[in-house]
Amino acid sequence: MPRGRAIIMDLVRPELAALPGLDRASGTVETIAKLDANENPLTLAPEAAADLGRVLSAVPLHRYGDDSTPLLRARLAKSLDVEPAQLCFGNGSNELLRLLATVFARPRPDALRARILFPSPTFFGFKAAALLAGVEPVEVPLDDAMELDPAAMHAAIVRTRPNLVFLCRPNNPTGTLWSRRTVMQLVARHPDVLFAIDEVYQAYAKSTLLYLLETLPNIVIVRSLSKVGGAALRVGYVVADPEIVAQLERVRPPFAVSALNAAAACWLLERGAKHVASAVSDVIAERDRLTASLAELGLAVFPSRANFVLMRYLGGAAELCRRLRERGILVCDFDRPGPLTGCLRITVGSRRELDSLLDAIASEIVTLHREQRSPCTNPSYLPS
Repeated sequence: MPRGRAIIMDLVRPELAALPGLDRASGTVETIAKLDANENPLTLAPEAAADLGRVLSAVPLHRYGDDSTPLLRARLAKSLDVEPAQLCFGNGSNELLRLLATVFARPRPDALRARILFPSPTFFGFKAAALLAGVEPVEVPLDDAMELDPAAMHAAIVRTRPNLVFLCRPNNPTGTLWSRRTVMQLVARHPDVLFAIDEVYQAYAKSTLLYLLETLPNIVIVRSLSKVGGAALRVGYVVADPEIVAQLERVRPPFAVSALNAAAACWLLERGAKHVASAVSDVIAERDRLTASLAELGLAVFPSRANFVLMRYLGGAAELCRRLRERGILVCDFDRPGPLTGCLRITVGSRRELDSLLDAIASEIVTLHREQRSPCTNPSYLPS
C-alpha cells in the first residue's frame, strides 16, 4: 500500500474493526429463493401495482417535498392512536437507532464515555449504532433458550449505568419474543435509562409495548415498513415522548424520507393495507410449516414470532449455506463460535420458495452426511 494511503487508513477509528461486514456477495447463479434479508414475499396484484403507479406519478419530482411528511405522519398517528408530535421518520430503522445513539451520547457525570447496553446475540445494528456514535457497547448474554435474563440485565444496568438500552422484540436473529412483563419491569426499575424497543417484526408477533408510552416516558418504540412489504421504501419511524422526538429532529438528515417513498408508504398503509394483512397472515402460516418441516428433517429450530426462523445444523452449517447458495437459494449464515454455533437464519418466503429450500436442505444434508460419515444432526443442543 502506498505510504500516503497507509497514513490515511491509520485515521480510521480502530473500534470500527469490531463491526462485521455485510455479506453483499452476488454470484452468477440465478436466485430462485431469496431468504436472507427478512423481507416479506408480498407481490402486488397488477391492479394494485397500477393504482400505486398512479399515486407515484402525481408526485412532483422537481420538488423535495414536505420534510415533515404531513400525510404519512397523520396516517400513522391515527393508526397508532398517538399524537403527530410523537413520531419521527428516518431512512429505515437503522438510521433512527443511530440517531438515538448520537443524541443520547453525553457521558454521565462519573463516566468518561456514555454506554449503550443490549443483550447478545441480537441485531448487529445495535452495536454499530453505539460504535458509530463513539459510545461504549455493553453486551449481556441471553440464556440458553435465547430468552432475556432479567437478573443479568438488571445487574448489568446497575453496574454500567448505560444511557440507552436496545431491545429487539421479537429478537433478531433468534425470533424470540421476550416477555412483556420482564421488559416492563426493567423499564420501570430504571427510570433514568432510555429503553429503545425495536419492533420491526411486530406485525408477525401480534404483540407490542406501544401502550407503555402512556405511563413510562423513558421508552421509545422503533418500527419500520421494511418487513411488511415496503423494504425498498426504507421508511422507519420512532414513537416516543414529544421531547425525545424533538431532540431527534435536531439531528435528523433533511428529507430522510423522500416524497416518492412517503407517497408509497401512505398507499401501503391505506389502499394497500389488505394486501399487507394478507401477506402477513400467509407468512405466519408458512413460518409454522417451515418450522415443522425442518424438525421433520431432524434439525432443531428455535421458536420464532418473527418472519424468519433460526435453525441449527452441526454437520457444517456454513458449508450447507454455501451449497444452498450454489443452488440459487439464499439464507443467512450465523455459524460462528458461541451461542450461534451451527445456526442459519431463514426468512419465511413464499410457499414455492420454501418448497425449493426444503427439498435442497434434505438433499444436501444427506450428501454432507455421506461425505463426513458422521451424524449430520444433533437435536440435543437445545434446552428442553
